[in-house]
Amino acid sequence: MRGAVTGALLLLLAACTPAAPKPAPAASLPVADMISLSPAITETVALLGADNRLKGRSDWCNEPASVRALPAFGTSLTPALERIASARPARLLIDGSLGNQRDQLEALAPVEVLPWLTVEEVMESTRRIGRLVDRDAAAAQLAERFRPWLRPLPAEAQAVLLLIGDDGPETGTFWFVKEGSLHGAMLRAAGWRNAVAEPVATPSLSAEALLRLDPEAIVVLVAKPDAEADRRGLEEAFAKFGGLRAVRSRRLALLADPNILSTGPSLLATSERLSALLTQWQTQ
Repeated sequence: MRGAVTGALLLLLAACTPAAPKPAPAASLPVADMISLSPAITETVALLGADNRLKGRSDWCNEPASVRALPAFGTSLTPALERIASARPARLLIDGSLGNQRDQLEALAPVEVLPWLTVEEVMESTRRIGRLVDRDAAAAQLAERFRPWLRPLPAEAQAVLLLIGDDGPETGTFWFVKEGSLHGAMLRAAGWRNAVAEPVATPSLSAEALLRLDPEAIVVLVAKPDAEADRRGLEEAFAKFGGLRAVRSRRLALLADPNILSTGPSLLATSERLSALLTQWQTQ
């Protein structure tokens, strides 16, 4: 009998003793569910702090460094369809480039097309990315950083020619930034206008056409690390074009950076450098 009573007391005590608290579940991380096939879009997602939502990138997505470890799935023009199907993404992100394989990609997963040619498109697509990755406020702030690129040009705006690559004096062909492009829109933030304002099919000038254009300033964009040797050699290379106003007034400069031709958010840094240079020339 005593044993039975003792057992009943033990059961009663156990029922009255609070249970040990269960450990709180670890904070769940967002599922990596998207593949981006556009470098600008990938860069934007990462800048918004949502690169953990990416399970893949395009062959050309290298910025920022955090995305380089992700598997590559081709491009929106030449997607690796079998690998994408195997990855089973919840969503595919592409820009509106002509020739993209949207129809084929839509057979594999929902496709989000984010136009990326004009400043207005970049601002709206940035906001849409924010909604997709739950970073609405950060995306709205990032989009607003492009608004100065839409401001009207002053009537007295001076003209600058933006060249791509520094081999023009050697080859005799000068490739330039077109009016209406994202790089061309940077000039509005600095209060300058594009020296080639009319639409063109091929953005290149011969040496003779460059002399006829005779821009007030020339800035050469080079997609390589900042190299003082290249900067020193620029004036020597343009010495044969000494009749140009930009050469005579020493309004000839080189901006070098590996990402200088990017159309992602790193273009904002390029814009700041360009604005600083052109502002300096305006005050001379």
